[in-house]
Amino acid sequence: MTQQFSAVQQSDINGLLALYRQVYGSGYALPIGTDPAVMAREIAAAHTTWLAAREPGSGRIVGTIIGTLDPHERLGKLQGLVIHPDARGTGLAHQAVRQLAETLLTGERPADSVYATARTNSTAPQRVCLSAGFRALGIFPNLRKAEEHETMVLLAKHRPGVLERRLPVERVPAGLAELVRALHQAVGLPEQPLPAIDHEPLPTRQRRSAGAEMEFVDAPQFVQRRTVEALPDPEQRFYPFHTPNVMLTSADGAHEVYVQLNRSDGYCALIGTPGGGLDTLAEVFETLITRLAERGASHIEALLPLDRYADLRLLLSHGFLPAAAYPAMRRQGEGFRDYVVMTRSLQPLDFRGLSIDAAFQPFTEQYIELWKQQYLNTHEVFQ
Repeated sequence: MTQQFSAVQQSDINGLLALYRQVYGSGYALPIGTDPAVMAREIAAAHTTWLAAREPGSGRIVGTIIGTLDPHERLGKLQGLVIHPDARGTGLAHQAVRQLAETLLTGERPADSVYATARTNSTAPQRVCLSAGFRALGIFPNLRKAEEHETMVLLAKHRPGVLERRLPVERVPAGLAELVRALHQAVGLPEQPLPAIDHEPLPTRQRRSAGAEMEFVDAPQFVQRRTVEALPDPEQRFYPFHTPNVMLTSADGAHEVYVQLNRSDGYCALIGTPGGGLDTLAEVFETLITRLAERGASHIEALLPLDRYADLRLLLSHGFLPAAAYPAMRRQGEGFRDYVVMTRSLQPLDFRGLSIDAAFQPFTEQYIELWKQQYLNTHEVFQ
């Protein structure tokens, strides 16, 4: 086969839907592969590059991939890679990832880095990205629910010279020690000093109390406006390609939290709070998690700078574990700031049947070890 990738048109939507159905059946979790209206908006979006490969002669779409650029943050995202069974083994997936990553990293307004998530039902999609120069950066157990809760991995590729401008991180809580070691190994910059590991005891988790109730506001347009008003600094609401659609507020109005929640697959991201750091939510944080779980959240995550020490301690104390690191994710002056993704799964972990490339082993093992310490440690239980 000699297919070439080219930009899709609105007239390709039915062909794209047929491809996603052929590969995933009814199990695809994202509307970008199932909802024609969402697909039409993405095809028309100024900062989206949607490519497809067509079978010679018939014109049938046999491969597709989507790239999105955040021009303000200079960050790119690859998603939606699908190859028809008839075209597998032809190098089409490798061609798609290489071509689109190169486009985003070298375009008129180039991204500083591009990231992707890959499935773990097979190592093939992971190795497609790894062979294109992406680095393994972490694992997301139970990220989304399709037919079942699915584990994904994180990969990213940087423009030359970006990683060498990472800003140093002075210290991290002990719970992140193995993650930063895994990151140090993955990025391969031995001259970068490791942060100091702080073994200070974590704050005591504050349990739910009658005086810490949280009200749930489900009004997406209002929430988006409110988020911009309450968090005028883009850094306060930095969560690329995420848009808050719900908010939670304490009954006395002292706390507000802006959240993206997808009830169909259980994915939930904590975007920000006007109180400053997440550590200001200590008295209501467990109630916040309970309310989100009641509304369908099964995977809750927060994206934080690796130097946000107090916030990381709060999240660790409430059962969040470091799942992935993203080096040089965001510009700050002449340098780049490292970020970490902290996750809390509200579903049992089950790693049986997963196929994960060895490049992710340090990230996976540190996550599993922390999970065991968090949930299987019987110290001080028997009295």
